[in-house]
Amino acid sequence: MSGIGTYYQTLLHSSLPRRVNLQFIDTSSRQRPGSETGSWSFLNLVSAIGDCVRFARAVVFYRPEICHIATAYGLSFLKHSVCIVIARLLGKKVLLHPHCSFYFLYERRGKTWQWFVRKIIGLCHGVVVLSNEWKKLQGVIPDCQIYYLPNAINLSSYVEVGREKLESKSDKPCLQLLYLGHLGKEKGSFDLICAAKKVLEQDRGVVFDLVGQEQAIGEMQELSAKVVDAGLEQFIHIKSAVTGEEKIELFRAADIFVYPSYHEGMPMAVIEAMACGLPIIATQVGGLPDLVSSGLNGLLVPAGQPDQLAHAIHQLVINPQMRHSMQAGSFRLAQENFDIEKLVCQLQDIYQALLLPRQKIPVRY
Repeated sequence: MSGIGTYYQTLLHSSLPRRVNLQFIDTSSRQRPGSETGSWSFLNLVSAIGDCVRFARAVVFYRPEICHIATAYGLSFLKHSVCIVIARLLGKKVLLHPHCSFYFLYERRGKTWQWFVRKIIGLCHGVVVLSNEWKKLQGVIPDCQIYYLPNAINLSSYVEVGREKLESKSDKPCLQLLYLGHLGKEKGSFDLICAAKKVLEQDRGVVFDLVGQEQAIGEMQELSAKVVDAGLEQFIHIKSAVTGEEKIELFRAADIFVYPSYHEGMPMAVIEAMACGLPIIATQVGGLPDLVSSGLNGLLVPAGQPDQLAHAIHQLVINPQMRHSMQAGSFRLAQENFDIEKLVCQLQDIYQALLLPRQKIPVRY
């Protein structure tokens, strides 16, 4: 259900396994819901040790030239730091691929953690970064070899929906706004509920669907309680996570996609929404400004500002011409920039550059 999981599933179903000899090692537990992972607990510690042992065994058995290690912030980075050390001790080249914002992994942390991050990244032969926000890494670790590679998707799964939206010029009597991802405070879900209440005070012809699994235990229940307390169950729906055709149908029914997160790498859900021809309202954090060009395919607002989020939503609700224009912008940008096969070629070049140090690939932002 995670963006990282979706990205690597997409990679494994692309042409990459036919281009390079690869072995995928899962270093995340599937036995527990996402709300129970990432916290300090005995079960999580046991799980993390098992993940690292599984990784070490794979490196010894498969003897790879490159260990391409995906990570995120917090405990994920700590666990994968052990994998990096294991790979280096076994004489392997390491390509680190953080799927999170630089701010959340490094800038907002204390000096001890920042020192640790610098030391671990210093062990790597290269770092794949998702967005312009990661330009700051060069200033922190000047000798770090950085490769820019945004997330991408298999467009064929979404292009039909996108074309349907571009061809349809009829305005629906009731607009549907969709959020798809983890639900919780850090994802801006409570801000979206507040913004929805403000929008619905002006226009009752709008329905909000918040779809996903809770990020922390109890947050989905808390969100549902806020909706009930406001008496807006008819207009704001909190739904469990979906995949496959159910997800496609949500995109097909939606008119606007909203993503009010407080920190992000480069969310797959936003790329999927763009490929489906949806205008995007998102916050100015992490890799979101790399996806959303304000006025072209959506609107950007500051994180943690429900009033400004509500204003942006209302702008699109009352302006069908703007929505139609941004639909075309989203669809075009997705086609041009976020096709997985184009990115596979770039990833293969990065692998080649790591094996031939003289062959440098310039950082492109």
